[in-house]
Amino acid sequence: MSIKVLIVDDEKLERVLIKKGFAWEEHGFEVIGEAQSGAEALAFMTSNRPDIVLTDINMPNIDGLEFIEKAKDEFGHYQTKYVIITGYRDFEYAQKALRLGVEDFLLKPINIQNINEVMLKLKEKMESDALEIQKIHQLKESADKNKLILRESFLQRLVENHISKPEAISKLQTYGYEELQKQSVCCNIQLDQGMDENVRKEYNLKVLDILDAMQIGFDVAFIHYLGNTIVYFSSVNYDAIIQAMNMVKDKVSHLLSMNVSIGISQVCTDYEGIHQAYQEAEKALNARMMLDEDRCVLYKDYLDCKQTVNLADMDWEDFIFSVQNGLEQQVDTFVDTYITEIRNSGNMDLQWLKFMTINILTKAESVLHKQGKSLSSLKELKRFDEDVDEIASIDEMEGVIRQTLQIIMEFNKNRTPKKGKHVIEQALEVIDAHIFDPEMSLSFVASKIFVNDSYLSRVFKQETGQALTAYVMKKRIDESIRLLNTTNLKVYEIAEHIGISNAHYFSICFKKQMGMTIKQYKESRE
Repeated sequence: MSIKVLIVDDEKLERVLIKKGFAWEEHGFEVIGEAQSGAEALAFMTSNRPDIVLTDINMPNIDGLEFIEKAKDEFGHYQTKYVIITGYRDFEYAQKALRLGVEDFLLKPINIQNINEVMLKLKEKMESDALEIQKIHQLKESADKNKLILRESFLQRLVENHISKPEAISKLQTYGYEELQKQSVCCNIQLDQGMDENVRKEYNLKVLDILDAMQIGFDVAFIHYLGNTIVYFSSVNYDAIIQAMNMVKDKVSHLLSMNVSIGISQVCTDYEGIHQAYQEAEKALNARMMLDEDRCVLYKDYLDCKQTVNLADMDWEDFIFSVQNGLEQQVDTFVDTYITEIRNSGNMDLQWLKFMTINILTKAESVLHKQGKSLSSLKELKRFDEDVDEIASIDEMEGVIRQTLQIIMEFNKNRTPKKGKHVIEQALEVIDAHIFDPEMSLSFVASKIFVNDSYLSRVFKQETGQALTAYVMKKRIDESIRLLNTTNLKVYEIAEHIGISNAHYFSICFKKQMGMTIKQYKESRE
């Protein structure tokens, strides 16, 4: 693209000499206009955008410097460069010209070589500036992209409760989402599950655009790694949220021409309510097959579906553990118990049976979540929704459950070796990520990697030669030693930093590991 030039001089001969005396187009320039006065040049610039203006100083009515001043005030956003045409006697104006940001001077009488030098130098500077601006934009885009990635990563961990509370609270404030700590409502938007993963992501981006355009007052919206769009409100008007999300459902369904399901949590309070709201919205989606109405599904609908059978004695953690580790006999026993409870309930409503099918399988689905997968994303289960929808008896319900669980276990077996060492790798990742979390414990780690406490304790000791709690404490004491050596923190401050709330207990642990008290350790360094 050529550099556009405007020539301003009250002497026509000078304008002709400048225009004809230099091979403008050959050097990448284009003379787009001429003006014989400052007023005429200002009028020209209202409808044209020159990159460079060459202007004489001595002109009637509005001189060159006054013209530049007015042009910068009126057309400063053009980023136009100005070159002064002047005689030696006009050098008294040079200081003011410099203050106005004039790029260079052309001396009268006009010398073609002088034009050549000034314009090529200015072109080189403009190209260099443009390249620098481009680099700055690229860096900004890269920084903005990284910020979005970090924000999305934080939100993923937040809703899944895979982040320590102190870190989460700090980042909620950083991102401006602190109102969610008081109360929150989560909405889980699920698109047609038959799409390819990349296609679904593109459509979810369109969902985010639709949400922004509708301006319904949500606090945050992001795409979950499992393929749904998650929306959070801190508003107390629950009915208004339901109404807004029904409007979103209709709009998304219309614009994207596909089926849309939305699960909505209850109003959950406090920091812990953020994770609770996500879980409730996810469970609300499970009730969608029970309802014929074309509307959003509330967590209350899920509870209404579930209340007709008593499953309080089912140990779901043990069930998930059995699926995770491919313990087929134990899984079969769980299914036997589940189906027996269904039969004993006496409820033969087909919609309810479909819901109860989804109820047990979505619990097993958490095993797939660890691999970034969901039930509908496995090619072996591409007809999952249809299979559930076609259930016409308890026997058919049982068949779908057993077949689906078998596929989940087989997939997990192929993707995740069930060796003790792999469990330890997962455990160590959790420990490293939460080492200074006051809630860190054997149970805490076990819950994060979907194994039971006793199994993890046994395998960890077998593979590492030490108890998990001892390993955690050693890492904490190592960090306390670093802080003692490099900071002036008090003992209780160090204890809090490494996740031990009781300073006296910290002192006992320190002495047990180091063979000396904290005071003795400090004295040994002096």
